[in-house]
Amino acid sequence: MREKDKLPENLQNALSNGLLKRLPITFLPFVNQQLNQWDHLFPNERQSIERLLLYVADLSSEQSADLFRDVVEIEEKMGVRQWEFSTTEQTIQNSSLLARSPYFQDWRRAVQAVYDAADSHALKTSGAAVKPENRLVLLDIPLPLPADAASVWRRWQGIGQPMKLDLGLSSGKASALELLLTGIPNADGGRSGGLLDAARSRSDASSADAWVIDAGRSLVDAALGQESSTTNAAKAILLSNGRLDLYRQSFSHEMNTMHKDLADADAVFDRLRKVDVTPWCPAEVAEEPAVREFLRSLYLTGNGAVIYGNSFVEWAASEAFHRARPSFLAAQFGVRSKPKPFTGVAVFDNPDQVNPLPAVDDLPGSAVDAQMLALYVWLAAYRYQEYQSSTVCVCLAESLSQAYVVAPREFTLWQETEPVTLDRLHHALRAWIT
Repeated sequence: MREKDKLPENLQNALSNGLLKRLPITFLPFVNQQLNQWDHLFPNERQSIERLLLYVADLSSEQSADLFRDVVEIEEKMGVRQWEFSTTEQTIQNSSLLARSPYFQDWRRAVQAVYDAADSHALKTSGAAVKPENRLVLLDIPLPLPADAASVWRRWQGIGQPMKLDLGLSSGKASALELLLTGIPNADGGRSGGLLDAARSRSDASSADAWVIDAGRSLVDAALGQESSTTNAAKAILLSNGRLDLYRQSFSHEMNTMHKDLADADAVFDRLRKVDVTPWCPAEVAEEPAVREFLRSLYLTGNGAVIYGNSFVEWAASEAFHRARPSFLAAQFGVRSKPKPFTGVAVFDNPDQVNPLPAVDDLPGSAVDAQMLALYVWLAAYRYQEYQSSTVCVCLAESLSQAYVVAPREFTLWQETEPVTLDRLHHALRAWIT
């Protein structure tokens, strides 16, 4: 067992001196949950909560009261202290009570203002600016999924440029993304260093800096079969929907014991928050507590992530950007089955378990899903400052031998008009992140 990570000494001292007594009641569920799950947080999450709490700890009583004045006034209007409101963790009941209040949007703005003040203070006092590192987002609509050349990039509304690809090096066994990730074969029978290896080997890479998310399992299987050429390379987070079958099925079974009321929903969710999920996990997940808990949270909140591989990819990528801010993320969509009649996706039914009809692949539907969700993944990243100036996003449509590129103008292939070989694309992307 890994020794449980301890809170930083200055944060522990602030908590011992009564820091939590300064916080409004609606801050306590999130803050207490984060502190109790400290060893399950990614570095970015730890920095965020630490930044807020140490900022408050350094304020005088008058300054602290002023910082939270709007939040406290709105709480009084809401009548929060008369609610059955958990202060130890975030619950469905808490969320429902807050969302039903006519003052909910005012409360959200007031809470965001507090976090903005903490971030601004950190920037001024310690130069805690966003790291100006190059970032890469790779998305793949793989070969089985048909795409229409006239409409495939229409949803992107001109925010980038289409690029023609020469996929002559691709084979039926390996997708273009897999070759980019693990290395391009050369004439001598070897292969060049893959993009995943390059991302993991960066001098400032952490364990949450490189992510691979797969609607199936072939991409993660290939990544697991690759040994890093650098002995001190950071571990990548590898999430395969196919390799997580047992985890998903176990979660789906538990969710379907839920009755149709909030109290029972909270009881089921509480059980799922506490159950040991390690036996349900493949090895690459079982050994990483933060990743196990990331998946637990994803399956509790991600709409459709338990059932559909493409939904899993989109939700997992979006949450990775939100929680970990990775500098490298590769995601591959896949093929889903046609929805079966009389199955309840909304209540986490597994269609194959409740309907005896054989599953039928829905290639056109899967292609539409992938095209829409690929854009959503990029928009999820672009919400955050880290990805707005020095990020290259490449979305491959392998059936068309095309890609869509959103990138700064200094990226070497930004406006390439001739077909780009996979080797040349690999070289340009590797140069961008090393």
